[in-house]
Amino acid sequence: MNSPSPNSPALVSASDIAELAGVSRGAVSNWRRRHENFPQQVAGTKTKPLYALPDVKTWLANQGYAVDQVPTEAKVWAALNTLRGRYTPEQTATIAIALVSERVMGKHAPAWLTHQLSNLTSAPHADPNRIGQLREVVDSVDESELALVVDFILERSARESGRMAGEQGFIGSRTSNLLASVASNHPGGVAYDPACGIATALVELAETGAFDCYIGHDINMQALAIAEVRSTLHGVPLYLENCDVLRSDPDPDLRADVVVAEPPFGLSIDIDTRLTDPRFVFGAPPKNSSETAWLQHAIAHLTDTGRAFVITPHSPLFRGAAEERIRTELLRQGCIETVVGLPARMVPHTSIPLALWVLRRPNGKHSDVLLIDASDDDAPEKHVARWLSDVSALESVPHVRISVDNLISDGASLLPQRWLATYERTPEDVRGDFANATRTMRKATESLDEASRRISFRPDAPSRTLSIGDLIREGVLQRIRNRAPHDGGDELKAVVVGAHAITSRTLPSPQTPARVPEGVELTKPSDVLVLTQSGIRALVDDSGGHVLSPVVEHLRVRKPEVVDPHYLAAMLGGSWNTRFLAGTTIQRARLTELEVPLVPIDDQRRIVAALNDVDRVREAAQAIVESSKTVSSSLLDAVRFSVFLDTTER
Repeated sequence: MNSPSPNSPALVSASDIAELAGVSRGAVSNWRRRHENFPQQVAGTKTKPLYALPDVKTWLANQGYAVDQVPTEAKVWAALNTLRGRYTPEQTATIAIALVSERVMGKHAPAWLTHQLSNLTSAPHADPNRIGQLREVVDSVDESELALVVDFILERSARESGRMAGEQGFIGSRTSNLLASVASNHPGGVAYDPACGIATALVELAETGAFDCYIGHDINMQALAIAEVRSTLHGVPLYLENCDVLRSDPDPDLRADVVVAEPPFGLSIDIDTRLTDPRFVFGAPPKNSSETAWLQHAIAHLTDTGRAFVITPHSPLFRGAAEERIRTELLRQGCIETVVGLPARMVPHTSIPLALWVLRRPNGKHSDVLLIDASDDDAPEKHVARWLSDVSALESVPHVRISVDNLISDGASLLPQRWLATYERTPEDVRGDFANATRTMRKATESLDEASRRISFRPDAPSRTLSIGDLIREGVLQRIRNRAPHDGGDELKAVVVGAHAITSRTLPSPQTPARVPEGVELTKPSDVLVLTQSGIRALVDDSGGHVLSPVVEHLRVRKPEVVDPHYLAAMLGGSWNTRFLAGTTIQRARLTELEVPLVPIDDQRRIVAALNDVDRVREAAQAIVESSKTVSSSLLDAVRFSVFLDTTER
């Protein structure tokens, strides 16, 4: 296939077309086979064809698929596609991010990116015209959207290059989300990541506003250059240094309130200094396995009250010889607080199960270690932070507390499954859990029966389906664009509503106009907040007074006699809207395409009331499910440990 002409239009792939039209990739393949007038391939390869964006938009419009406005990130990606065939996916991403850094950071752009841009644009196969076209598209993007554009490019590029994701980290990482969520429970002055890559965890942690500065070290210059651009675009005070942390400590005096780390697995550290390095006071790490070196490095850089959260494979939890000696010493000095066994497939480039270590400075005290088995949990990144901060939340996951003496006497094995299978429970433990669980079951059963009897709905008229775009054009809804505040202090940053607040359905305390910078708009009561990435979720801001992150879509109902805000929020989460989600690593939907089936306002209010009853049923049912697990386990324990249980006890 010939390359596009120097002034060729932006190009899109089949997956891009699927996202524009809100259909599956398979649907686009069917169009190509069945429609003779489908746009002709103009670039790419036989297996990865590229099409001219204007031709695609015209064809979609003729088929009844309105593409009124191509999302900004999609425009940049389409321009980036014109470089395909001359550069690898990693190189095209580098060019685009370098152009963004040149625009936003000027002479302060990372030297690595500037040097790479110069090399790539002066190579014999380079085409200045196409790079100029890409520069024009980048320059046309509103600066407030550049962070989203860069993250979109990184996410797409990592999808195409697994090596890039494994070496640098990637946007939408479940493990980075886990690290950021658990670290946010321990706010302080300094957050540190000794293997930060493109700073996925640190930037995500910065959304909480819980720290004054963020420090990242990494051996990969490319990753650090990208991290520097992301820190600028996201407004994160990120301090970066290129160094080989395992070979030598770049900042021995650094003390952090939180250390987060997802270091590369199984690195060799065949250096003599490992025997004398003051960080490795718990034992010299083995030559062929770096995990215990990272653990000790994290502990060495904690404040006295700080916590380190480090993700490793399972093997350091039980492997013998040198690592057993290090685990034993870490236990003896009270450095290991919790270990969480995570499921396989937490990261796309490996299927091995991982573990989260929660570490602290040596205190010389023998204490219990909390072991949590989350290997069967579908989304531990959403739950671990609550397990670690709320004792009652542990009831929903297999866990056990084991004394340090018992751990040491059994080879210092820290595999949660190993101890959950042999833990000796006392009769008081069994009776207490049984009594609490049976009481919860009875109370929830009564609540379930009461709420389920009220659920009913009979519509007065059939529904008429309209898109959010239709409702905006009709003046029923107003879409409000929000920008993250660039000033206002840490106090304001801590209450900015981001993705986590929407998924957890918990909003912070409202703010007053006097406490927010000029130009930052607060929500009003009954505004609808929508998250359109990694699923579609919506909730009503009943109180108003909130500052929204740009990742949260903001709708205001202008005609409440036409649509009830709570009805709107409920309908946005309808199953029919999931077809608009597109993307592999991070799935996103266009807000204006989401559909709302409209019924008369009285019907809307009745369905909202019925949904509220369903929520009460769901809560009661969940309580029954969770408590029944405890009852079942207690009955088995009663046999194993010879405990009498009175099943009639109230």
